[in-house]
Amino acid sequence: MRNRIAAGLLAAAALVGTVGLGATQASATPVRAPHQVADQDNAADAPPGWVLRGKYWTHGGCVEAGQDGVQRHHWEEFQCANGSLQWVLWTNR
Repeated sequence: MRNRIAAGLLAAAALVGTVGLGATQASATPVRAPHQVADQDNAADAPPGWVLRGKYWTHGGCVEAGQDGVQRHHWEEFQCANGSLQWVLWTNR
């Protein structure tokens, strides 16, 4: 019984930490200069003429950041690509 409670509390703490981390990254503004590919390692993965804007732990966080940029007229299109560990936000400008 005691092990079940401890396991449940550990799972709940991990879930809260993951959700909080995704929300924090989704609200973070990119600090990279426009029209530059920030990571040279990912330059080969870039769609032609697109800009790497950030990396997110969750797909939802990536989509939220992409939609936020569209609503603020920073870019017209975005895509979230599944990277090796995180979701990568690419924008058309």
